[in-house]
Amino acid sequence: MEEGPSNGGMLYHEVQESKLCAVHCVNTVLQGPFFSELDLAAVASDLDRRERQIVLEAGAGSEELLSFEAEGSHNVSMDGDFSIQ
Repeated sequence: MEEGPSNGGMLYHEVQESKLCAVHCVNTVLQGPFFSELDLAAVASDLDRRERQIVLEAGAGSEELLSFEAEGSHNVSMDGDFSIQ
């Protein structure tokens, strides 16, 4: 492994905070503080919007749509736990 210019060859590691495993994992893989909880929340929100659009385009009945809507986000929980489906 080549030495990185910004870290003197050390591996980047973030201390675990709350349920933000996804944030810490992505930043560790990328070897820097590239994404925050807000960044991943924005991605999750975009995925939620796109999934809802797909359900609507599929002609899901009102019961299916109501059920989908009632479940809330499949991509992030209110306490910051992100999902990879």
